Amino acid sequence: MSVNAYSNHPEGHGGPQASPQPAIRSRRSLILVVDDVEGNRQLVCRRLSPFGYDLHQAEGGEQALEFIRDRKPDLVLLDYMMPVMNGIDVLKVMRQDWQLGAIPVIMLTARAESDAVVAALAAGADDYVTKPIDFEVLRARIETQLAKQRSSEQLKQANAALDERATMRVMAFDELRDELEREIVQRRHAERALAETQEMVARCKACGVLNHCDVPQGGNGPAISGACAQGGAAPSDNAGNRAEKAAKAARALEILDALMRAVAAGKPVNPAMLAALRAQVADLA
Repeated sequence: MSVNAYSNHPEGHGGPQASPQPAIRSRRSLILVVDDVEGNRQLVCRRLSPFGYDLHQAEGGEQALEFIRDRKPDLVLLDYMMPVMNGIDVLKVMRQDWQLGAIPVIMLTARAESDAVVAALAAGADDYVTKPIDFEVLRARIETQLAKQRSSEQLKQANAALDERATMRVMAFDELRDELEREIVQRRHAERALAETQEMVARCKACGVLNHCDVPQGGNGPAISGACAQGGAAPSDNAGNRAEKAAKAARALEILDALMRAVAAGKPVNPAMLAALRAQVADLA
């Protein structure tokens, strides 16, 4: 493509010009003027230049599509009648491309017949202006389309922010759910171990010979053997040893009572207390 196929408009003079009243924008709106007649392009650019737009020109449909794909203008002023590839053809290509489909297009046409207007709108034009151009009308319609585009972009950004927040909340909910499931599993294991320990201590109390309860250190849970497992008396121990065993059994029962109160209150089982209980009971073996 030649360098002059599309270019910035010349700053030429001549013809009445409207008073410059540019809208307040963070950047200048990029507008592409497409017309096969150079004089028409220059006239449109000259009359719109006071309003602060960043104006570029393309002399035909193919050149226009190349510029649009490369620069993504904010708006296109598109001539209806052009050789090789007319405005309707350009519109159809744009609307079939998801990257270009949202760019607003105002059709410039010398045909005021209703069928031409209908054809332009049906092909995807956002608005139209008939020739000879009333530039006050054109400026108003340009600002309307640019305002719609800005609102659409703001809405997309807001929706994207909402989607991000929603995703973060879902992720946080999943983490909380996983944590709760882990806590439930841990609680069930602790309650099962606590129940087994409680049963073991109760059997020892019933035997009256806690010093002969055999509590193995391995396996899935405590077991009772010796005199308690057999339900009979065990060989007597000396008085000092029995007193020490009784004190340890009393401490084990205190810890057991505390754990049971926590379970009844719906509180998580304290692993340290459970470990202390196991140690106390193990010392009774």
